[in-house]
Amino acid sequence: MTFFLLIFFSFAQSKSDENIYLIKDNEVLLENSGNIMELREIAKDMAFKNAFNILSEKILEPSDLSKLSQQSEIKIENFVMDYKVQKEKITDINYFSIINVNFNPERINKFFSEMNIKSRTFVSENYLILPVFKKFNTLYLWEEDNYWYDYLFYEYDKQGLLKLFFPEKSHKNKLRISAKQILDKDVLKLNKFLEIYGKKKALILFVEEIYNYDKKLFETKISTEIFKDYQFSNIKILDEDLFNSNSKTSQLELLAKLSIQELQSWWKKQIEFSDKNSEKIETFNLILDLSDLKQNLVIEKRLKEILSSDQIVLTELSRGKAIYKILTKYSIEQLNLALESNNIKLEKSLNEKDFFKVISY
Repeated sequence: MTFFLLIFFSFAQSKSDENIYLIKDNEVLLENSGNIMELREIAKDMAFKNAFNILSEKILEPSDLSKLSQQSEIKIENFVMDYKVQKEKITDINYFSIINVNFNPERINKFFSEMNIKSRTFVSENYLILPVFKKFNTLYLWEEDNYWYDYLFYEYDKQGLLKLFFPEKSHKNKLRISAKQILDKDVLKLNKFLEIYGKKKALILFVEEIYNYDKKLFETKISTEIFKDYQFSNIKILDEDLFNSNSKTSQLELLAKLSIQELQSWWKKQIEFSDKNSEKIETFNLILDLSDLKQNLVIEKRLKEILSSDQIVLTELSRGKAIYKILTKYSIEQLNLALESNNIKLEKSLNEKDFFKVISY
């Protein structure tokens, strides 16, 4: 398949500057042996290892993580671009430090590529979270007693690929939208609420907890929906075998942990290749207007974050334009998911067949 892509747009600084390769707040606690220099070196190595494990879990699938665990020795320090000791506390008994570790993306991705491991590094746009909790026939959303909200917020990893936005519990938000209006699918209210916070999509996480007095068990139901473009769609993130829907104790805290984990996995799967299409290559030509060099540098940088260097090749450079040949296994839909965090997307041109343009939205 061959088509042309025409780009002519203007946008501000990319919102995808989220550095997923920066792993913050790695805590290390050691017994004070008396040799501070040695302790600092040990703490640094431990922080590197912890940060590498966190990054790997963030951008790799479980099957690839097991492949990684089979490596006898990985020189993690070779992947580190820089690090910073945020806090250090030394007592007669202990040595404690908090270290931020920043990995080099090119070295990390080259390492995984050589191991035939595909990393997922696309950061999503912000999904507005609506955590609706029902207990004893009472609905909770912005109320202080909505522990479902609290548990989800606590489990959310801000450094993950899936970006979530939690509106604050407030009287203002109670007036703006209620749990009942969300469950009744009040499209106008939901859309207005998204507009207030400048978001395009909402994730509705509904959980109902019923106590069965006869069985003396908590019965739990959970569902997840996405609201976007005035429409709802169900997504299944939790299989019943992941948690016990009938339990002697409340499952709310466990459900929040599992939900956040599975949502991150769900996002990664949105942009992975399906098995049947894994060998299909999309080929198209990308035409850039060179009148604004700064814009072109931003565009090229973003494309190279999505595609490897051998997938984007400059084929023609003339006055006013550059043409790149793009070869990728990603579909237009997948590329648009990758571009969401930049507030841009590919859109088919109405004027010319097989041409695309990039628009901001």
